[in-house]
Amino acid sequence: MEAGLIVAVEGGVARLKLTRPEARNSLTREVCAAMRRAFAAFDRDSACTIVVIEGSGGAFASGADIGELDRLRADPPQLRALYRELRATQELVYRFERLTIAAIDGYCIGAGLSLALACDLCIATPRSVLAAPPAKLGMLYSESEVARLAARVGNARAREWLFTGRRVAAAEALRHGLIEQLVAENGLESALLELIGQLRGCSPAAQRKTKAQLRRLESRAFDAAGGDQEAEDALFEADAAEGMRAFLERRPPRFQS
Repeated sequence: MEAGLIVAVEGGVARLKLTRPEARNSLTREVCAAMRRAFAAFDRDSACTIVVIEGSGGAFASGADIGELDRLRADPPQLRALYRELRATQELVYRFERLTIAAIDGYCIGAGLSLALACDLCIATPRSVLAAPPAKLGMLYSESEVARLAARVGNARAREWLFTGRRVAAAEALRHGLIEQLVAENGLESALLELIGQLRGCSPAAQRKTKAQLRRLESRAFDAAGGDQEAEDALFEADAAEGMRAFLERRPPRFQS
């Protein structure tokens, strides 16, 4: 167990649970570093064929910790380091050779949604709420985050969700392909175990090679590092400062640009 994270491995399945329910499992630099250490350990364990990422307390992950982002605006190198830690964690999950599942129950917002989209499969309960709200905070997703969203839901739907930042109910997310399975309100664990059973009935080697094929197809559509600098620089602009302040003060933002 690390700060904000519980890791368990049993029978070739790793369970990685975010445990900051008081902050709806928002992602800090410390939590991201712990996740990266966990994935490094999974990578060394050849028996580990499936990794599940889940949350606690009614949230998967509600995005980057806005309080931490706002505090670090006064220390640009540290703010850039936090942004790069968030992005590196997403890319590590996306490029992990073995299968990954996002088990979503509750809020899955912003960087939390990007973390889920980095996984191979997403399942969710009806109380889950998903959103891509950077524009509401005066911020940007990187090009790879935009591309992964568009790859799942299509360009038209991605445009609408990104431009409005609106919250999407789980049923709508299922209709548009953002998640693969909508499970019963209290049935996430049983559905997850059933899915794991189905996955383990197939060849791990074939799954790894198929995953590599899919990544190669996706790589033709976007550069995984593309847009990072622009998105990183946006953290220092006036709109981002106002967006963070409005979020923390629980009021509508007053953007000037």
